[in-house]
Amino acid sequence: MLKLQAKASRTCTGIARRDLLTAGGLSVLGLSLADLLQAETGSSQPAGKARSVILIYLFGGPPKHELFDPKPEAPAEIRGPFGTTATDLPGVHYSDLLPTMGRWLHRSSLVRSGTHVHNDHSAGLLYTMTGKKAKVLESAVPVLPTQAPSMNSVIQYLHRHERRALPASIWMPCYAGWGQSSLRPGLYGGFLGRQFDPFITGVEITNKRKAKDFYDSGIPEGVIRLPRTRLQPQVTLDRLDGRKSLLQQFEQQRSGFDRYRRLVEADQFKVQAFELLTASNSRKSPWRAFQLDEESPRLRERYGRNLYGDGLLTSRRLVERGVRLVTMSWEAFETEGADPTAWDTHKNHFEIVKKHRAPVLDRAYSALCEDLEQRGMLDETLIVIMGEMGRSPKVNAGKGRDHWSYAYDVMFTGAGVKQGCVFGASDKIGAYPADHPVGPADIVATVYEAMGIDSSGVIRDVGQRPQPIAQHGTPIAGILA
Repeated sequence: MLKLQAKASRTCTGIARRDLLTAGGLSVLGLSLADLLQAETGSSQPAGKARSVILIYLFGGPPKHELFDPKPEAPAEIRGPFGTTATDLPGVHYSDLLPTMGRWLHRSSLVRSGTHVHNDHSAGLLYTMTGKKAKVLESAVPVLPTQAPSMNSVIQYLHRHERRALPASIWMPCYAGWGQSSLRPGLYGGFLGRQFDPFITGVEITNKRKAKDFYDSGIPEGVIRLPRTRLQPQVTLDRLDGRKSLLQQFEQQRSGFDRYRRLVEADQFKVQAFELLTASNSRKSPWRAFQLDEESPRLRERYGRNLYGDGLLTSRRLVERGVRLVTMSWEAFETEGADPTAWDTHKNHFEIVKKHRAPVLDRAYSALCEDLEQRGMLDETLIVIMGEMGRSPKVNAGKGRDHWSYAYDVMFTGAGVKQGCVFGASDKIGAYPADHPVGPADIVATVYEAMGIDSSGVIRDVGQRPQPIAQHGTPIAGILA
C-alpha cells in the first residue's frame, strides 16, 4: 500500500485538512480524500471576459512610492531615494525599480485610490479578500465560521455542481500564516462552510538559512507541492519494481477505474481524488500543472528561478487547465528559515524592496503577461496585484515604512478591464485618496464583474440564508470593459 502523508494545514477548527491520504486498490478509493474533494466543484456561471483570474497577493503591505505611484515632487523623507520610469501610457510613471512592468500598462487598469481603515495584517487580509471588515480590529484576528468567504471560496461555491478535473480555485503556496506558525483569516469558506475552502497547496523551502533578524531578507526558493505525493521511506523503488512499474500499475488501475465509473456512474469527486493520487504518474493528469520540469529551462529563467517565479508559471499552467481563480500569495517564512519579512518593511525598507521585492515582482509579472499573450490567453485571463494595505508615506527612523491602509494601489491586467487606464489618484504625498476612493468590497465586486459574475447577487450560508456575494461593494465602472 502506498501512503501519502499531508503536511498539517490547519482549518478554522484547528483540525488538519489533509492528515493522511492513502492510495491502494480501488476498494479504498473514494474515502477520506474523495470526501474532502467533494466540495471542490461548482455550478456554471455566465461566461465573462475573464475566464480565469490570477491574483498576486503581496502580503505585508506593498509600498505605493516604490512601485506604482512614486511621488518625485514630494520631500525626500516622503519620496525616498529612487527615481521614476515612464510606462507605455503617456504621462504615467512607475518607480524605476520596475523597469519592465510599465510596458504592460496599455493592457491594464491601475487603481491608485484603494483605501480602508483596518491597518493590520490579519484584519486587512480578511477585509481585502472578502470585502467585509473583521468584527473586532485586533492584532491576531481569528478564523471564524461567521466571517464572509474569500473570493476563492465564493468561486468554489459557484462551481459546486460542475464536474471538474481541477478545483475551481487554488491558493498557493501555503495557507496564510504557515511561515510564521500562525493561522490568518481571509482565505476560507466562512459562512459558506469549510467545504468551500479553496484547495490549498503546501510548500517546501529549499534555500533555508538562519536570518540575523526579522529584516534579514532574501528571495525564497522552494517547491509548491500537492498533499504529499512523494513515496514514503518505507516504499522503495526496488519493491515497486519487483511487481510492475508504478506507471504501469496506475495506468492499469486508471483503465479499470474508467470502466468502473461508466458502470456505476462514480461521481466526479472520486475521479478527482484518483487524479490527485496519480498526479505524478499519469501523463494525462491535469494535476501535472505542478510539474514545472515539463517547461523549458529558458521559460523558467524568464519567470525567475525562485518561489514566486515558479508560482506564477504554475498559475499559468493551472488556468490553462481550467482553474478559475488562482491566488499566489507572498508569504512571510519567518519560522521556515527563509525571508521573514514578506512586504512588511518597517526597517531597512529601501534595501529590501530594491534587492528582494521589486525585481522579483517585475520579472515574474512581466514574464506572465508575455507568456499569456503569446499563448492567446491574456484576452481571457485577468491578473490582479494587491496587498492587504500599503506603506506609510513618511519614512521612519529605522529607514522603513510602516503600515498604511489609507492609500494603496491595485493593478488589473488583461481580460475584463479597460486597457491603458489609471483610475483615481492619491494626494501629493500618497497618504490618502485625492479622488474616487474605493474600498475592499468595491475591489471584490470588480473582480466578480470582470469574471462575468453578478456582484449584486446573493450566495447562501450554511443555514440557506441569502448573503450578499460582494458584501454590498460597488464595482468600479470606470475600469470595467
